[in-house]
This record gives sequence, C-alpha cells and structure tokens, in this order.
Amino acid sequence: MVESFNGYLYLIIFLVILVMNSFYGINCLFRTEKFLEKYATSIEAAFFCRFAGSMISAVVLMQLYILFRGTEATWAFFNFMFVTMTIIASASFYGFEVDKLGLTDKASREGYISTGLLAILWGILCFGLADKIYI
Repeated sequence: MVESFNGYLYLIIFLVILVMNSFYGINCLFRTEKFLEKYATSIEAAFFCRFAGSMISAVVLMQLYILFRGTEATWAFFNFMFVTMTIIASASFYGFEVDKLGLTDKASREGYISTGLLAILWGILCFGLADKIYI
C-alpha cells in the first residue's frame, strides 16, 4: 500500500483527504438538519445538501477502492478531483467575498478554505504520484 503511494507522505495526504471527505459526506447525508443549522441555512436546502453529500460519498468510495487496489492508471480521478475542488473553492470564495448572495450571520469562510486546501492536496498528489497514476 505504501509503495503504491510512493511512500508515507503521499499516503498520509491521501488519508487526510479521505477523512475530510468522509466528515463532510456523513454530515451532508446523515446529519443534514444539523449541518444546515450550523450555517443558518434554510431547511429547504436539504435536497442540495444531500446531493452534495452523495457526490462526496461517491468520492469516498472511490478513494477506498484506490487505497486497497492501488493508484496505477487513476489519473482521471485525481485530476477530476483537483479541478472540481479548485472550481468549488473559487465559486465559494466569490460567493462569500464578492457576491455575498445568501450569506447569513453564521456564514463561514470554511467553504472556500476547506475546498481550497483539498484542491492543493489533490494537486500535490497529482504531481507526487505522476509516475503511478499516468500509466
């Protein structure tokens, strides 16, 4: 498993991403009401919260598959996640800092900070695992 990730550093980064994705996926899917309350978001947004949680949960399942199967020829997944997190972070930054549409008293920069961090971590993995994923 460690050799599939070119050593412990990239394996740890992958596991950190897995934990972050699991946290958000579980909260969006199974703790929807509390997750929405945390940011003072209307309960009518439950569908979109669960939609996002479903997508994140699919990523978690793919990560678990890669963790045990290996990283060989998984470039599409790694690149897709890097691009996706970059777009989400950019859109979240714009929505919070520029547009401010729908912000509440409990609005948080967590949206673009966490996805920005995930984009950076996915980017590090894309470069660090290039010899494995681009086969």
